[in-house]
Amino acid sequence: MTSPVMRSRELPLSADLMRNLLVHTAELPGADFRVLTYYVTAAPLGETVRETAKTVAEAVKISRGSTSKSISRLVADGWLALAFRVGTVPFYRAGNKVLELAEAEEAEAGQQMASVSHLPVRGFDDE
Repeated sequence: MTSPVMRSRELPLSADLMRNLLVHTAELPGADFRVLTYYVTAAPLGETVRETAKTVAEAVKISRGSTSKSISRLVADGWLALAFRVGTVPFYRAGNKVLELAEAEEAEAGQQMASVSHLPVRGFDDE
């Protein structure tokens, strides 16, 4: 099963996006940012992270209970989204808030790019 929100292209994970995630989640407990960072970096943005909350907890050195609470807050706030369940085990992906920030970063980067046009060069043989 795939996510109901399908992206036609992969969004880049950049230092600017990570900084924006840190700033936008500053009011949340520190464990939430650690959990969110794990999910954002574990798979391409928008794709399901196929690891259990237990694995995430062990990786970021947070108790399973705290990790579950962080995931619940992040889902409620739109930072993570439930992708699917296998039995009773849920799997998550980056939520719409993350994807919107990534799209905004990409659009801003695209606006800053200059276009280059090449002028025809007359060769010395043309004279």
